[in-house]
Amino acid sequence: MSDIVEFGASKPDYLHAEALEVILKSLPQIQLNSGEILVQQGETSDAAFFLSRGAVSVYAETLFGSVPLATVHAPQLIGEIGVLADLPRTATIKAVTPATVCRISRSELHEIGRKNPDFLLSIIGQLGRQLDAVNRAVSLYTNALAALEKREFDSRILEQLENPPPQLAEFSAAFHRFSSQILDKRRQHDELASAAIIQQSFLPKTSNLAAIEGILELHADMRPAREVGGDFYDFFMLDADHLAIAIGDICGKGIAASLFMAVVVTVLRTAAHEEKDVASTIARTNAILCRDNTSSMFATVFYAVLDLGTGVLEYCNCGHNAPLLLLYSGETCSFPATGLPLALFADRNAAMASATLSHSDTLVLFTDGVTEAMNSSKEELGETAFIETLASLRDRPVAEIISRIFSTVDSFSQGAEQTDDITCIGIRRRPSV
Repeated sequence: MSDIVEFGASKPDYLHAEALEVILKSLPQIQLNSGEILVQQGETSDAAFFLSRGAVSVYAETLFGSVPLATVHAPQLIGEIGVLADLPRTATIKAVTPATVCRISRSELHEIGRKNPDFLLSIIGQLGRQLDAVNRAVSLYTNALAALEKREFDSRILEQLENPPPQLAEFSAAFHRFSSQILDKRRQHDELASAAIIQQSFLPKTSNLAAIEGILELHADMRPAREVGGDFYDFFMLDADHLAIAIGDICGKGIAASLFMAVVVTVLRTAAHEEKDVASTIARTNAILCRDNTSSMFATVFYAVLDLGTGVLEYCNCGHNAPLLLLYSGETCSFPATGLPLALFADRNAAMASATLSHSDTLVLFTDGVTEAMNSSKEELGETAFIETLASLRDRPVAEIISRIFSTVDSFSQGAEQTDDITCIGIRRRPSV
């Protein structure tokens, strides 16, 4: 028989071959412990094995994991098809109980076949029964899928799926695991898709800021490393003359980070409208986030309020990457941290600082997904290269600057997988008229 075997097959005829009995008497026995590998998929088929005691499992190794094919019980010949057809091992064989086998070399197997043609015919017959089992399995599941597509499900198909015949039992178990995993992945995908939609709904649109027309250029973009991420940005008018701006990075990724992100954004917006200044807004936000924070999550946040008339920017940098101010004069300034990340300590509030954006100055806020982007050699882009990129773009429109930041990261990464969310905001005071 071949490496892929029938489940619960009856004792094959070739076991009675006299030549096989003679060879087996002359071969030493090999003892296998439970879990021990006998042959590995892809290896050269240089010998067959006779299983005289115990049981082994046969499984295919794929890019998506191991797929169980059969369980073989003694007495049984295994691995002979690969030897006779001169094919690599088509599956891996592992002992599931303590087992005893004899190794039959290629020359010894050929000798058995020459002395007993019925032995070869028996192997061919065994192979034919295996192919029949495979065909039955493929036909059953093909018909089941077709019935589902047409919504004309035959109760007889359901009965066979629920109570498969012995020769389909292994296939049925494998397909059942396969279908369960598909359903689980589908549910996860649907949940992530819903979370991504919710997350996008929290991101503001510049089209809603009529007050900044003619005063500011403002552009923002975010690219999560997964379907949903932990980065966020926000901007909204506090009154006719003051624009609130925020960017943040939640520790972690995925749905948990996106949920905490939603909480941070909501609390920050509420506090911003109710508190008198940047420092008190951050203090209140931090106090609320620290309450019942059993998950111990935290967020780095840069929060600022820009006076549209004077250009004065009051800010708190809560452990976030220092935003960069590209002065029209050609210099570059940064706004380093003034406190710890939010949700860590209720009594450790960030200090407030201030700066002035003159006309034509450009402020760039970003998350560490930019500077820590890695290429295939595990090298990071780094702040120096990022600052040099920004300096070369200081005269370009803000939307182009943000776009070029993303393209710079992509070019540097050389196709390496994005491992962290990337978020950027660009703000420039337009020249006075």
